[in-house]
Amino acid sequence: MQDADYRRLVEDSPLATVRVERDTDGWRATWLNRAAAELFGDREDVLLADLVHPEDREDVLAALDRGAPAVRTAYEWRFLAGGGSAAAGDRTVTVEVLVGAAGPALTLSCWDVSQHVARTRDLTHRATHDKLTGLPNRGLLEDRWELARSRARRTGTAPVVAFCDVDELKRINDERGHLVGDRALVRIAERLVSASRAGDTVARFGGDEFVVLVDSSADVDPRALVERLRAAVSGVTVDLTDGGTVTVSCSVGLVVDDLQESTAEVLARADRHMYEDKRRSRGL
Repeated sequence: MQDADYRRLVEDSPLATVRVERDTDGWRATWLNRAAAELFGDREDVLLADLVHPEDREDVLAALDRGAPAVRTAYEWRFLAGGGSAAAGDRTVTVEVLVGAAGPALTLSCWDVSQHVARTRDLTHRATHDKLTGLPNRGLLEDRWELARSRARRTGTAPVVAFCDVDELKRINDERGHLVGDRALVRIAERLVSASRAGDTVARFGGDEFVVLVDSSADVDPRALVERLRAAVSGVTVDLTDGGTVTVSCSVGLVVDDLQESTAEVLARADRHMYEDKRRSRGL
């Protein structure tokens, strides 16, 4: 089929189609059908690298330099929305290399899968994070803990685990209502995150319980960590609907992981330390 005949055939196709050719400056988009112009912006005779998200450019250009594969091959690349800047947003596009033309040219067939990718990420986030606080949930905590334990078996440095419990949350719920109790949980979550490092996992374990996981005991002084966490969750102010405030605190128990124990046994030890902290705060 002649090139002109092929263009007429696909010009009105709903499938975005781009012809790219290699010249001295790199891979250039020399022709886009209507669907591609709507997807990427009407930017014919532009370097393909200018249409691709900066983080994906190396992969895109490397794949094109390999030429047309023997079988149809799909890639998931991000193209700049409407040919705009990366700051303006991007679309995740599945690109399938369909035709290797004579000479240094390829035809790319593209599907915009941005909404599908966004929905998938949203569903994954919902499945692994607590709805109220936005923190990782118990399942994600357990996954990260197992990864930390795997690293510890290689390095010999065990994780550190802090078990945190909001003091008298039931009383707050009974006297002030569950809305205030939820606000207290959110505030405690914020304080724990602020007292932790970016690489640490702060998770809502369930109810009024939180867990802070530090991957390696070599990265932190356990005594300094527990004091930092206690200071962060002591005397936390929660706003009331009538303009007043209520103060909540959190008891903390911290242990260094023992790989000879199950995670449940390690948490039980941390829980005992937490209750010792709770009794001390009550002067018992």
